[in-house]
Amino acid sequence: MSDSAASAPTKPVFVPPREPVFDWGMRVAAAGDLFNDGSHPHAGDGALLVPAGTPGVVTRVGRAEGSDDFVYLVEFPAGMMVGCFEEELTPLGATLRPRPGVMG
Repeated sequence: MSDSAASAPTKPVFVPPREPVFDWGMRVAAAGDLFNDGSHPHAGDGALLVPAGTPGVVTRVGRAEGSDDFVYLVEFPAGMMVGCFEEELTPLGATLRPRPGVMG
C-alpha cells in the first residue's frame, strides 16, 4: 500500500436520526416498578409511583436534555403521569417501530 492511499481522507458515514420506539397513543406497561427519582413533584424521593405491569398510554414523546435518549410521558391509572425511558416500558398489543438498521 502506498503512503498516499494510507493518508487518503475517509468518507463521512451517514447515520440516520434515531426514531422513538413507542408512538403517541400506544398502550404500554411498566417493565418494572417505577420509583420517583426526584423529578415527580407529587411524591417523595424514592416513592413507588407505578408497580411493574401497570398498563398506561403514551401521551407525549420527547428527548432527555443533553442526550439522544427518548423520554415518554405515560399516563397510568388515576391520572398518574410519569416520564419513562424505553427500557422502563413494554408494549401492550402493539407492534413496535423497528430500531434503526433493522428491517421491519
